[in-house]
Amino acid sequence: MSYDSKRETHTQMVLGMADRQGVDLEELILRGELSEDRFEHAVDRCLGCTQPDACKCLLDSTAPEIRLPDYCRNVSLFQDLRSE
Repeated sequence: MSYDSKRETHTQMVLGMADRQGVDLEELILRGELSEDRFEHAVDRCLGCTQPDACKCLLDSTAPEIRLPDYCRNVSLFQDLRSE
């Protein structure tokens, strides 16, 4: 898998996991409440994850909301944005 393809996969996982937490990252970026830089750092953290396949399985579930796994490197970001 190329780096660009892998980055796009992880970008979609970050967006999907945030969405399942009730956080619309794209909307927050458009409103200027989340910088693109902070979003890109979230994708970078996701790229360093050791369990992306487990995350994909969670995102493939039909549950409208899922609990963040303990291994998620973006837990604090999602929690911060959800509390705002």
